[in-house]
Amino acid sequence: MALNGILFTSLTGLQVSQEALRVTSDNIANVNTPNYARQAVRQEAVLAGGKSNGVDIQAVERVIDRFLERASLAATSEAERNDTMALLHDRLQAALGRPDAETNLSARMNKLFESLAALALDPADAVTRQQFLGDLGAYTAEVSRIASALQELRGDASAEIEARLPAINATIKEIFELNRDVVQQTVLSGEPGPAENQRDAALARLAEQIDIRIIENGDGSVDVVTTSGVALVTKASFAELAYKSPGNVTAGTQFPPITISRINPFTNQPTGTVRALDGDIRSGALRGLLDMRDKDLVNLSLALGELAARVADEVNAVHNANTAVPPPNTLTGDVVGLDASAPHHFTGVAHFAVVDQNGTLIASASYDFDANPTASLASVIATVNAGLGGAGTLSFTNGVMQFQAANPANGVVIAQDEARPSDRAGRGFAHFFGMNDLLTARAPGLYETGVAAGDAHNLQPGGQIELAVKDAFGRTIADVAIPLGGTSTFGDIVTALNDPTAGLGNLFQFSLDSAGRLVITPTSNAPSGARLAVVNDTTDLAGTGVSISRFFGIGDPFRAEAAADMRIVEEVPADAGLLATARLKLTALPGEVALFKGDQAGALALQALETKVINFSDAGELAAQARTLSSFNGAVIGNFAQLADRAKLARDDTRNQKTEIDQRRNSISGVNLDEELANLVIFQNSYNAAARALSTVQQLYDALLSVI
Repeated sequence: MALNGILFTSLTGLQVSQEALRVTSDNIANVNTPNYARQAVRQEAVLAGGKSNGVDIQAVERVIDRFLERASLAATSEAERNDTMALLHDRLQAALGRPDAETNLSARMNKLFESLAALALDPADAVTRQQFLGDLGAYTAEVSRIASALQELRGDASAEIEARLPAINATIKEIFELNRDVVQQTVLSGEPGPAENQRDAALARLAEQIDIRIIENGDGSVDVVTTSGVALVTKASFAELAYKSPGNVTAGTQFPPITISRINPFTNQPTGTVRALDGDIRSGALRGLLDMRDKDLVNLSLALGELAARVADEVNAVHNANTAVPPPNTLTGDVVGLDASAPHHFTGVAHFAVVDQNGTLIASASYDFDANPTASLASVIATVNAGLGGAGTLSFTNGVMQFQAANPANGVVIAQDEARPSDRAGRGFAHFFGMNDLLTARAPGLYETGVAAGDAHNLQPGGQIELAVKDAFGRTIADVAIPLGGTSTFGDIVTALNDPTAGLGNLFQFSLDSAGRLVITPTSNAPSGARLAVVNDTTDLAGTGVSISRFFGIGDPFRAEAAADMRIVEEVPADAGLLATARLKLTALPGEVALFKGDQAGALALQALETKVINFSDAGELAAQARTLSSFNGAVIGNFAQLADRAKLARDDTRNQKTEIDQRRNSISGVNLDEELANLVIFQNSYNAAARALSTVQQLYDALLSVI
């Protein structure tokens, strides 16, 4: 019996040493395998009748530190998020060009003011005019190009989200299937380590794309959820993500959400409710793409839009206050959301004149808005037309103001009074209606409408506005459709928006300031970083085709699009003589010369914009401030660089953090060749010793048999 015990003991030692050698050789073979956790044989003594009866393998375990494993996944997600954002910022910086290049935005503006100085010296010179128009066109083209580059990058980020989802879905499904393998090996007392290593590699790949949290189950499987708690893998099913990127992207593009649905593993068909996932993605490459698409690039487009809007507004203010020599036969404004019955809300005095090609005054009329504070636009138009005596006609149709000379050979001028210039919401009469604008864009970017709360809006019946509020992660926290057909005044619209039940009064407070600008202020209930977006707007002000959201510039797109398609109005580049470099002589009588070709007034006013301090509104990450155009131009470019530097620093920091965590993790889980070689010697000696014991037992049996 004793010999049998020795035999059994040596056999178990032989088997255990053999398995330990196999595990050690497997570790050595995977020394360069990423995310491979080394394995170790855990042995235990076999007891029989209270006595040792050999050795057995309790388990072949992966040597890991659960805390460091989770920390590594989190660090991987954050590093990939920042790496993705830094990559897109690098592309944007490349699109902006070198800071010392003569074609960048700052150089373009400097060149513009240089040509303006030359224009002010000799406004009648055709070459000087063309040089100014060329430099102005180059500046606006650069603004428009950068605006397009921003939207292209948003489109690329959106397309990249769609491109990554098939691999993400395949990885999620792979984890689900590896869970089954691990459970099967665990139940059958097999070796789950290889399947667990493959699963960990898949988890690491998934963590690169989206933040995940691992929940371990008693059977060896794991549930995978986002850090916000949305299940991606469970015992019963797995998730599938879907997203369809829109084609051409503009500032007003409404991106669809990334959706998630449960997949039945037996039918491979979706089951349950499909829901949006954007707000539950907190890290990983997908979060980086979403943050760039919906935050950084949007903030930069708002800053660029504010710059473009102020440049256009200041240039147009000067151009509308002055006139070309000879002036055009017709001045036609932009569409505004008003009709002729609306009160004028102007102060001061505006002058309207008709002159011939030599600058001789044919007829003129002045309107004192202060003397008629409650008059309608229709009344203003009637009074001006009566004063012109048929030489010219002022009209307002479908929201567009027009001033035309009766004789095709004559021209028309709208001028500001020197002592009491006309003013509505900070703009003169011609400027407010855009009668003689020099610059145009897809949207004005500035929305001081001049309306009062008691003014009738004359909305077409049946219109409504649908507004959504999203938090900093893109989760929709409110979506309301507000019918406005039953309202009468602009004040009623504000009241409807402030309704806490049907409107958004719980999250935002709406009000009209003295300039008729819709002020939107977050309440204490609004989450930090909440943004207001227009989902749909079917309203129509006075049949002009102007919606409420466009009229007041509700939402980011209307401000950002002030830089989109920014350009000189079509007529001027073809005829440099249309540059408004002169000013009407207000004291001239009919038959006297009221315009002079060499007049520098308009050109000097344009040149003065170089040193004029302008109040800029907050835009993106730029706070409200008072600066010159050149200074704010530099601040916008600096903001581009600041966000790029911030992304690079975050990328470097998170990369270093990930490297440190992975080093600590590998010091525990990684394969150390010196240690494994030492184990080889130990297990080989153990195997040899067990074999020697077995050989000794065999010799004893042979001796015993020979005696018998």
